[in-house]
Amino acid sequence: MIRIVTPDIVGHFAAELEAMYRLRYRVFKQRMDWDVSVADDMERDWFDDFGPTYVLAYDRAPDLVGAWRLLPTTGPYMLRDVFPELLEGTPAPRDPSIWETSRFAVDCDLSSEAGLRAINRITAEMFCGLLEHCLANDIREMITVYDARIARLLNRLGGPRWSTPKWRSGRHRIGDTRAYAGRWEVTPEILFAIRERGAISGSVLAPPIVGDTRVAA
Repeated sequence: MIRIVTPDIVGHFAAELEAMYRLRYRVFKQRMDWDVSVADDMERDWFDDFGPTYVLAYDRAPDLVGAWRLLPTTGPYMLRDVFPELLEGTPAPRDPSIWETSRFAVDCDLSSEAGLRAINRITAEMFCGLLEHCLANDIREMITVYDARIARLLNRLGGPRWSTPKWRSGRHRIGDTRAYAGRWEVTPEILFAIRERGAISGSVLAPPIVGDTRVAA
């Protein structure tokens, strides 16, 4: 199940977002040893202060197994403000229909499956949830900073059409990582391709939270 947490309902999900920050700590600091901001076993940076939308993946509620962050290019975002060299002189996108994805993390320790099978299933559901949200909200393109590991994942999920971005930078060294910037179109055809490869039928999104139902419960 995929839960989309938008800024207007973030107050209903304090516990879930704390679990997300802890998941990011386990993945980015403990496992990958990135140079990230950490406090109380949680990983959080200043982009989390700008009203992101979060994609949260659950295997068996309440176990969070994956997370992703989305930021509009009309405000601060990582490619423009942290890694501008990856733009290679091209203008940084600033358009309400173009959003940046960042902080993609999957932790399968709590999954009912193990290993690559769990990673493939969870990531396929996360990509489907992301694309469903984008298509429903007039988000026509996504940009991201990514490495070779993510490039292989994209090819596995959606084939050549999804793994080949509309635009891609050359390879740049960032710390110990060789990274690219990429820009992808969001289309129903790509969503269909990922659903087909992942054997996913129908929407993966949890029902939306409406009004103050969570508070009243």
